[in-house]
Amino acid sequence: MNAIILAAGKSSRMKKDGYDCPKPLLPILGTPNIERTILMLHQFGIQEIYVVCGSEDFDAYCYLQREYGCCIIQSIFHFNTLHSMSLVLEKLDDSFVIEGDVVLAKNIFIKSNTSFYYTTRYESCEVDAWCPTIKAGKIAEFNIGSTSLPCIFGISFWAHKDCPTIISELKQFYTDEHFKDKNLFWDDHISTMLDKLCLGVYEISSRDACEMNTGEEYQTAQKMCAQYYQNCEQFILDFNGRPEDQPKKMELTFVRDLVSCQKWQLRLLEYVDGPTEHLFDSPESCVFHNGEYPFMVKNVQSGEYIAYFDVAESSDYILLRRLFIDERYRRQGIGSSIVNYIKLYAMLSNKEMRVNIHEKEAEHFYTALGMKLFFKTFRFLRGDSL
Repeated sequence: MNAIILAAGKSSRMKKDGYDCPKPLLPILGTPNIERTILMLHQFGIQEIYVVCGSEDFDAYCYLQREYGCCIIQSIFHFNTLHSMSLVLEKLDDSFVIEGDVVLAKNIFIKSNTSFYYTTRYESCEVDAWCPTIKAGKIAEFNIGSTSLPCIFGISFWAHKDCPTIISELKQFYTDEHFKDKNLFWDDHISTMLDKLCLGVYEISSRDACEMNTGEEYQTAQKMCAQYYQNCEQFILDFNGRPEDQPKKMELTFVRDLVSCQKWQLRLLEYVDGPTEHLFDSPESCVFHNGEYPFMVKNVQSGEYIAYFDVAESSDYILLRRLFIDERYRRQGIGSSIVNYIKLYAMLSNKEMRVNIHEKEAEHFYTALGMKLFFKTFRFLRGDSL
């Protein structure tokens, strides 16, 4: 699988509103929007990413190659997305095609064996919106116009079996006349081959993603993301066991189960400090405080809990307070998956990530995941020498 990000647009409407920066590079919660998309693609498991940008902005995008391994492709004579796609069309193979003005709060990427367009119900639907008509489970035609029905969104997925047809058909439209038509999109030609494709839809909520073409829509996008990242709970619960980021042959999900978290907290304390009967009369005596979010980790295949972690959050950092993995499941990549997902939240919400450790082995583990020593904790217990 790979991803193609179309970022060669002129951002003319955004510039009229006083924004000189290309839309994909506008910051959302402190991070350039295109980086947010790339981070989510990486978490989903896609490392091969092509970014098509205009020649005037080429230098501004080059850092994405250094930091994320993206391939930056320069569109010297950019007119429309058909021209942009012509530069990467041979790369189309189990590919997500993403418009540069798409803003993602939630990671909406999914696995599929068939091609599909993402759709959403726009709060302010434009007059040129594409509303698909579905027959026998696939798109039969598009109706153009403002509507309250789901319309196609700026992300699509093209399955391997459809890509040879798309590549062959699309090349027929490679003419100077089509390339220079500023009102033409590469998708315009998809409508001519619907009978040759198995093309479906996948609807998403307008709370999870949006597009930004104007200054007002940019402000709306920032509010959408600020709402989603007001705390880590929803983000962590949205972890859906994407296989590329999981231990082999194991799918995970994160669950809020306070009673089980209390019991596993006692297991952790016993593992670190020995028996805890003198500290707690029952598991329920272990109390989690406001701003603290405990989660259980479930093996989806077996249905059993295999790990527990607890995070606390403030306005400028998220703290992984506790992480405990069942002895039978250690050294299988589970801890790395948990930590990397929390790290992703920290990056997307523009917060620092911190972690509490209790032993030298844990220090080596977090160092291997790219974390650096910040400070050490000292403690005094009853019975220690004065």
